[in-house]
Amino acid sequence: MDSPRNILEFLHYHPNVSRQEIAEGIGFQGSDATLKRLIAKEVQMGNILVEGKARATCYRLSPQAHLTMPLSIDTYFLKEADERLVQTSFNFELITGQLPQVKIFSNDEMQRLNACQTLFREHIADMSESR
Repeated sequence: MDSPRNILEFLHYHPNVSRQEIAEGIGFQGSDATLKRLIAKEVQMGNILVEGKARATCYRLSPQAHLTMPLSIDTYFLKEADERLVQTSFNFELITGQLPQVKIFSNDEMQRLNACQTLFREHIADMSESR
């Protein structure tokens, strides 16, 4: 049982839920302290956002996790076709609201991308001067 992945998948389909609701939703068999540690680790990794305090604490996926976490196809196909959550149109909020909050590239990838862009700009500048 991959509890961290199950927690993230549950939060994907059930945002703003309590720890108890997470435990019930994924059928968690461990102790409450273990579930707290699993959630705290995901919070530290930036996958889960915490809202509220004490008994009013709710958890939801971060924008980063919402867009980049792997989802189980089996979980999706467990539901009948009429019960599945299906997006029927383009999500314009993805571009204007969600992607600006997400780090798509690692630091190494960003350095490589910036180096390539700098090299590209130098080549473009040389082409413009020769005409």
